[in-house]
Amino acid sequence: MPDKPEPWLEGLIPTLNQRGFMSETMDHYSARFAQFAGTVEQEVLDIGCAYGIATRAALDNGARVMACDMDARHIEILERETPADHRTRLRTSVGLLPDVDFPDESFGAILAARVIHFLRGAEVRLAIDKMHRWLAPGGRLFLVADSPYTGFWSAIAPDYERRKAAGEEWPAMIDDVSTLLGSGRVPDGMLAYLNPMDPGILVRECERAGLQVEEARFTGLAGSLDGRNHAGCIARKV
Repeated sequence: MPDKPEPWLEGLIPTLNQRGFMSETMDHYSARFAQFAGTVEQEVLDIGCAYGIATRAALDNGARVMACDMDARHIEILERETPADHRTRLRTSVGLLPDVDFPDESFGAILAARVIHFLRGAEVRLAIDKMHRWLAPGGRLFLVADSPYTGFWSAIAPDYERRKAAGEEWPAMIDDVSTLLGSGRVPDGMLAYLNPMDPGILVRECERAGLQVEEARFTGLAGSLDGRNHAGCIARKV
């Protein structure tokens, strides 16, 4: 039976597959998802849920939640840690964007927090198209992505700004993340590339998919609105 690792850095729990971290404090848009989830009758989806911080918050607010992650061990830990009185409102699935699929119009809200920056441009578009399809009319999509101003990726910020000014579609795309890591190598399980984003990219891709963007901005670490560590948005299916 897998155990959840201890935080590697304060407030950051590493994923078992070495793909990234789950913050022990929800970011602004994940918290907005959990709050909104408690107001809709339909089931909501937390995709790339890791150990389920947003799933548990949504359950606490009375939501019915489908929690999906690429690693079955994360799902097992989430199920084990879910209080007994919430378990009837929790369903789980193992899958990975953009390959995973769900029925059309089956969710009142979807959260993809710190997931889509692991996708290349064409995969981002396929994933957002799918999530648009999965949303019921009036449902909301909540997106959070690493920005080019956070952590190791901040080293590419000047290059990102130059490429953005030149009109590149994916100006922060990093083809070889090992060049930015202190070890000079990509840890086992981690992708060799990353696609950090800014709010404008999230707006562009949501609108391209037919969603109506209600809010988009940079946010800081954890729940802070100060800073530019993450890009986030909320978009509505009309």
